[in-house]
Amino acid sequence: MDIPTAQQTDLVVKSIPDQIEFNVRRCDLEKSEIFRDMFAVCNQGSASADGVKTLADSCYALKTLLELLRQPPPPPQLSLPDCVSAQECWMKLPFSQRYEHDSVIPFPLLPGMIRLSDKYSLSDPLIRSLRSHLVANAFLHPLKVYGFARANGFEDVAVEASTYLLHPPLASYSGEDISVIPTVAAYHDLVQLHAHRIKKLREILLSEEIFPFGYGLCTLHCNETARMWNERRVQLAPKVEAASDIAAEMRTLMDQFSSCQVCRKACIAATEMLEYKCRRIARTIGYLPSNGRVT
Repeated sequence: MDIPTAQQTDLVVKSIPDQIEFNVRRCDLEKSEIFRDMFAVCNQGSASADGVKTLADSCYALKTLLELLRQPPPPPQLSLPDCVSAQECWMKLPFSQRYEHDSVIPFPLLPGMIRLSDKYSLSDPLIRSLRSHLVANAFLHPLKVYGFARANGFEDVAVEASTYLLHPPLASYSGEDISVIPTVAAYHDLVQLHAHRIKKLREILLSEEIFPFGYGLCTLHCNETARMWNERRVQLAPKVEAASDIAAEMRTLMDQFSSCQVCRKACIAATEMLEYKCRRIARTIGYLPSNGRVT
């Protein structure tokens, strides 16, 4: 980043706690509504808008603020595949591959930047850009992003982050880890999401037959195949978690049906139906039942 020299600047801002001064351009400060109002007040009265402006922020915070004003960070770059329907392909990418990693602002820097952008009323495009960087961090830091988003009223970001909080189980987090969630209600939403998914996954698992209504029935092995299917799902049901892939778990039976194409085909159809039904279960707090009860 280009730092203006003293000859290129017309103002000085000073950190009160650290007693460090920065040479700045007035045109940069005017990108902040707070500074614009301050200059307007000075221009209307007898006070001069020039000279040293003292601020209560630390040296580090003030440097960050000035960098945001001089050169607002662009949104993270998307990893768009080279195909006809780039947007559709992008949505199908694993979240960890959707952004160019070098273009994403690391999460530890974002809370301070966002607080400064709010405190000094920076531009809407800049604020939207910082929030997009927050979303881009949801895959790597879901709990921290979720906690920060809920604390600051960024509900859309919190919903996105909750997708990546299905695993591990909430009980596996330490007290220190979970303390980043700001309120009981914010934590309860995650508990409800986990409970809702576990309940629905178990219902789907235990209701899906390998030969539904006799469809695809193997007359030679139907009893043995149904027995193996039922034993496997009864064994799996108590172990289901919010992020469980029950279709993949049931697909492990495929090898046992390798000697019969009819049974194998029935297993493929049943696991595909499991996969389809499971995709319809809420994966974020945004799709929980509106009455707040697990159904």
